[in-house]
Amino acid sequence: MKRNVLIAVWAIACAAFVFSGVCSAQDFKVAFVDFQKFVTKSHKAQEQQKKLVEMVNVKRTALENKKKELDRLQEEFQKQGPMLKEDTRTGKIKEMGIKEMELKLAEKEAENAVRNEQREAEEIFRRDISKVISTIRTEKKLTLVFNSAALLAADDTLDITDEVAQRYDAEVGGAKAAAPAPVKKPAPAPAKPKAPAK
Repeated sequence: MKRNVLIAVWAIACAAFVFSGVCSAQDFKVAFVDFQKFVTKSHKAQEQQKKLVEMVNVKRTALENKKKELDRLQEEFQKQGPMLKEDTRTGKIKEMGIKEMELKLAEKEAENAVRNEQREAEEIFRRDISKVISTIRTEKKLTLVFNSAALLAADDTLDITDEVAQRYDAEVGGAKAAAPAPVKKPAPAPAKPKAPAK
C-alpha cells in the first residue's frame, strides 16, 4: 500500500516537473470554443440544423398520413364489419394488415434515414470544424484549444468562438466572396485616316 502511494506521488511529481519545463520552454497559450454559442453565431451551422429539421418534418408528415389512412380503415371496418360479406371482410382485414406493415416499415426507414443523415452531418462538421480550429490555433500560436463544456471556469478573453464561427462560415460554408470580374478596358478608338497631302 505504501509502495503504491509512493509511486503515485513520484508520478505526480514527474508530471509537474515536465509540465513546468514545457511552460518555461515556450509561451503556453490556450483558448476555448463555446459550441452552444457557436450554433447561434454560425449561419452555416444554422442552415445545417434547419435542413435536418426539415427532413424530420417531411418524414413525420408522411408517417402521420399513413397512420391516418390506417385509422380510417380501422374505423370503417368497426362500423361496417358485421354487415360485410365474408370475402369483403377478409379483404378489408388483409388491407389493414398491409397498411399496418407499411406503417411499421416506413417508421423504421424514417428513423434510419434521420439517424444516417445526422451521423453524416456530425462527421462532416467534426472534420471541417477541426480544420478551422487547427488553422486558428496555428495562426495564434496556441498550445491548446478547449471545448468550453469541459471547463469549470475561464477568462472570456480566451474565447475564440466568434472567430471560429466567422472562419467556418467563410471557408466551409461556401460563403467566400466571388472574385470580381476583371474590368475590360474599352478598345482604343481606330485612328482617323490622315488627309492626303495637297
